[in-house]
Amino acid sequence: MNMNKEETKIKIKKDFNWGSLSLYIFYGLTFLLPIFFLNVAVSPVAFGKSLLFYCGIALAFMFWLFARLQKGEIKFPKSGLLLAALAVIIVWFVSAVFSSNPPLSFIGMGYEVGTFIFFLFLGLALFLSSIFFQDAKRILIFYLLLLSSALLVFIFQLLHTVFGITVPWFNIFQSPTDNLIGGWNDFAIFFGFIALSALCFFELAKFSKLLKTVSIIALVVSLLAMLAVNFSTAWIILGFFVLVFLVYVFSTSFYSRCPVSEAAGESKPPANISIMPGKIVSLPLFVLLVIFFFILANGILGDFTGLLKTSMVEVRPSWGGTMQIVGETLKENPVLGSGPNTFLYDWLKYKPASINSTMFWNSRFQSGIGHLPSMAATTGILGGLSLLALLAFLLFYGMKVFSHTENGFNRTLMIISFLGSLYLWAFIVFYSPGFLIFALAFLMMGLLTALLTRSGKIKIVEISFLKNPRAGFVSVLVIVILMISAISGLYFFFQKYWAVRSYTQALRALNMEGDIGKSETKLSKAAQIDEQDRYFRALAEVGIIRMRQILSQKDLSPEILRAQFQSILGSSVQNAQKAADLNSLDPLNWTQLGRIYESVVSFDISGADELAIKAYQKALEVSPMDPTPFLGMARVKLASGDVEGARNYIQSALGVKADFAAALFLLAQIEAQEGNLEKAIRRMEQTVFVAPNDTGALFQLGILYYKNENYNGARAVFERTISLNPSYSNARYFLGLVYEKQGSVDKAIEQFEQIKKLNPDNAEIKRILKNLRSGGKPLRGISPPAKSPEEREEPPISEEAEL
Repeated sequence: MNMNKEETKIKIKKDFNWGSLSLYIFYGLTFLLPIFFLNVAVSPVAFGKSLLFYCGIALAFMFWLFARLQKGEIKFPKSGLLLAALAVIIVWFVSAVFSSNPPLSFIGMGYEVGTFIFFLFLGLALFLSSIFFQDAKRILIFYLLLLSSALLVFIFQLLHTVFGITVPWFNIFQSPTDNLIGGWNDFAIFFGFIALSALCFFELAKFSKLLKTVSIIALVVSLLAMLAVNFSTAWIILGFFVLVFLVYVFSTSFYSRCPVSEAAGESKPPANISIMPGKIVSLPLFVLLVIFFFILANGILGDFTGLLKTSMVEVRPSWGGTMQIVGETLKENPVLGSGPNTFLYDWLKYKPASINSTMFWNSRFQSGIGHLPSMAATTGILGGLSLLALLAFLLFYGMKVFSHTENGFNRTLMIISFLGSLYLWAFIVFYSPGFLIFALAFLMMGLLTALLTRSGKIKIVEISFLKNPRAGFVSVLVIVILMISAISGLYFFFQKYWAVRSYTQALRALNMEGDIGKSETKLSKAAQIDEQDRYFRALAEVGIIRMRQILSQKDLSPEILRAQFQSILGSSVQNAQKAADLNSLDPLNWTQLGRIYESVVSFDISGADELAIKAYQKALEVSPMDPTPFLGMARVKLASGDVEGARNYIQSALGVKADFAAALFLLAQIEAQEGNLEKAIRRMEQTVFVAPNDTGALFQLGILYYKNENYNGARAVFERTISLNPSYSNARYFLGLVYEKQGSVDKAIEQFEQIKKLNPDNAEIKRILKNLRSGGKPLRGISPPAKSPEEREEPPISEEAEL
């Protein structure tokens, strides 16, 4: 009896299959990816999904390698898709090596779309899924898990958007459009993919009533989800693929009704039946008509999304703007581009001058009109060609799918996998979706490869370790190295998470608790774990706050104050310089360094003004169409007593952006300080008379009227300004103050409500609205103790990008 127990234990141990464990990890990824997020400050949804995906793929790959050692052989599809994916990975690696910022191109913060590590793990996901899912039952489980996860996403969004229910862990979801998928348009893209898959299952899977029931529920839910978003591009692309599927269903239905001519080997319709079979009147046709109606009724749906408060305007560069960036970048680096994950800095360097006349002049676009054209800039001609090769192989295998003669569930899964992957890739080309959409596209290509391998359309490569000892030694050595790399990757991603966690705690300590010391400690920990310019820049910002606190202390001796101030100044400069060294492409890092030096110019610290100017010039080099460095230099000159130099830099800022409110505001302050208020007003009146639609001139004239207590004149000018530019928040701010002074409180509230929509996180606007609604003065508790808005050095609403 004891022997039998021992034998049973040995057999169980021997038969344990590491490959099955890898498969279960894939199942878990499939279910969790759509719903997973982390409650952190840095892109909680994107960061959470990327961390889950990278760790899941690393674990699955490691256990698969264990299984290879256990079996002594490797089998994988001999697929052009896998080769093309490998080519993409190699190109991304070489481009990252020669990038203008290699760390940013290799991994960045860890959640960006387009880094080398991103495509490396997408390639691994494609490779593993092409091996694991060479079985129809496994793929069916994959889709059922995905449909179940999508249903949970829909339920959460229903509770959040319609009923406003939010639990503590989900407190990061504040807006009705915040969701578990990522971007609001990504939400529509995901459910378009679910709708297409469900439609295919319903139409082609005849063997299971349960599956058809699940499919119709998923289809209805998905269309409702898309209706809440009303993303026109998603409707159009989904409609196109439903049309393709409808044609396929009709053609297969037609030819299945036709007798085959044995002599000619061709199908011919019998003379006594109609060419249009009854199959055409089906669910795909109905869904296509519904989608077509939604496309036409875009205005009506806009009213519906307005009712749900889910209407959203997303701004991204146009095709022309994107191709301009691509062209300028490729002039410098035609073969390998500027480096993966650097489109933002290409945009800042080469953006069109016309952008500065819009409200999106300081937007930091991480991608252009679509990911594929954007990556042509970041990875050059080789990157673009490798992605096109991947798409070409996908289309080639799609032709194999449509030419496949085998009927049954395997064919159904092929159609779903091909159409699903191509649907997702359409958005990668024509849009810039987030992490989940990209990951699903590669997983779907893996499923397609697995199905074609199972059907015999793709051959299998077999490598045995046991038959050739020399090859076996090399193979085992490579596998062990890859296993160590996978384990190292897990530790590396854990470090990334811990750094972001510390950064999140730092921001909460600063913004919610007001604990600067705790915030600084957590930021230092984050920077120590993962050296990112974002963390060092935040440390420098905390340093500026601490310097201001020291200067406000009255109970310390001058010697102690001087010593503390110099110590904090030195560390702040060091942190800002470290941020600039880590990422010299980002103007925010140079601007932060300039701000630190600028903050001490008035203390007559030798060379501070020159160092500040130099830092702002560096910011201007990497972002020449940004007026804020010129404004920083103007403030430095003003602090140094060089008024004329300040005027010159202000004019340079206005030369880049004529209606730059911060520059105009500072110019008005200079005029007032010099006692030239009346002269300045007459000069601006003449300017406005010549150029009545110049919003910059109008704003400056309004400020001068306001400072001169000419409220009727200020009101007329500010009303004219916002009629020309409704998003001019600073003009609305002063117009609201004018309305309140003239007794029109309701109109004042209306102006500040509009500002709040444009600047939802501005604490001063929230306080003003609270004061007005309670019947108090708008600036109660704000000014004093702070200066009144017209006397400040900067306008109330900041137009500069966040640090």
